[in-house]
Amino acid sequence: MTKRCVSRLKTGLLAGAALALTLPAAQAQDVTLNIVHGSPEGHIIAAGGVEPWMSCVTEAAGDRVAFNYYPAGQLSGLRELQAALESGVADAVPIPVGYVSERLPLNGVAMLPGLGGSAHEIISAYSAAVREGVLAEELAAIDAVPIWVMGFPPYQIVSTSDVISDLAGFEGKVIRSAGGSLTLAIEMLGAAPAEIPISDTYVALERGTVDGTISALASIKPYNIQELMTGVSTNGAFGTFTNVFAINANVWESVPADLQEVMSDCGFQVEESIAETMDTEASQLAEEFAGMGIEVFEFSDEELAEINGPLSEVQQDWVDRLEERGLPAQQVLDEYLARIGG
Repeated sequence: MTKRCVSRLKTGLLAGAALALTLPAAQAQDVTLNIVHGSPEGHIIAAGGVEPWMSCVTEAAGDRVAFNYYPAGQLSGLRELQAALESGVADAVPIPVGYVSERLPLNGVAMLPGLGGSAHEIISAYSAAVREGVLAEELAAIDAVPIWVMGFPPYQIVSTSDVISDLAGFEGKVIRSAGGSLTLAIEMLGAAPAEIPISDTYVALERGTVDGTISALASIKPYNIQELMTGVSTNGAFGTFTNVFAINANVWESVPADLQEVMSDCGFQVEESIAETMDTEASQLAEEFAGMGIEVFEFSDEELAEINGPLSEVQQDWVDRLEERGLPAQQVLDEYLARIGG
């Protein structure tokens, strides 16, 4: 993410915060929150989400809210963020849904391929879904109160050896997955999935442990994957990865109602801004990668049809697996499809 994009995003959020609630005077530092995330500096989750949200809250609430900020894995790695929130080690974290599918299996619906063609569509649908019904209950069960969500534009296939430009190219390859439905998608395409945290992806690609990754374009540069990349698609629909920025439920209950409203309002502002930023940045990054000599390509209509055939089976496979566990996956999928206009 460029410094200009980050600056524009933060400026927009602060301007929006000026229109937020006018809070009554109160004792300084009514609330102090320990904010924890595992993403590197400059990553969209941090620079486009967590940090602008804190700035927005500070602008609206003044010294009534203080933050202890632990970025970039200082207090918890990506896979441990949900546990840190539930245990009370952290007060607020962006939960990476794909890394905690055992705790949030139904929330994985937003990561399925073919559900939304842009960050704006994905974030709008998922934001509504986590605030009521089954997905909200699943979050409540782990003591998480959703404040804002983010979902990347549809993921693309990133190659670091032979460029995977059609369905046959997946055969026999090992592809890094962030987990959840992305793992199902890779299996359906005939490749072998390897669930590896994004922070370890560079080493896995460099060593040849995996032949590529399914990833958001915005996640490539923060982890320097462009140094190893030989090709990347731009019009695939391989699913996405979602995060839910949540506050521990016990902590949330201690926050005064007017500050709860400010935090929620700033969350909605972050969702709007981060969606616009990521959709714009995706096209800019494609141009940048092409300028570096990387093969940036679109699948032909015929190739897309061949690829989307197996991917269409992922939704039903996801439903079948979770229904076997007694979870209402079909209900969740139907409700999500209605929200996203599917």
